[in-house]
Amino acid sequence: MLWKRASHAGGFWGLLAGTASSIGMWLWVVKDPSALRYVAMSPNAKPMAENLYRALWSWLICVGVTVIVSLVTKPVPEEKLAGLVYGVTPIPDDGSKTIWQKPIFWAIVVIVVFFILNLLFW
Repeated sequence: MLWKRASHAGGFWGLLAGTASSIGMWLWVVKDPSALRYVAMSPNAKPMAENLYRALWSWLICVGVTVIVSLVTKPVPEEKLAGLVYGVTPIPDDGSKTIWQKPIFWAIVVIVVFFILNLLFW
């Protein structure tokens, strides 16, 4: 969706590698609890930290394999990507005239409000 060079094979092998690596890391920690220091970067990590780090490693492996496989396989023609990939699809005009009618303005307002609330209720 965000990179027009990604191929079908890259997506498949990346997803498979990410899923397999997550299962492999889980099995590794179940069989050898001392492996937690490698997966979660701390021997004293709680289960949620282990899950988050395992998800991070799996995502990095997934993206890495997707990029590498996509770069060595034949790219999909741009005509077939229209409407699917951000860089190939024309962005329609939303018809807004003023700044407060634009969605990006309200997105920024919401982000700032959430940031302030996060600071207040930390």
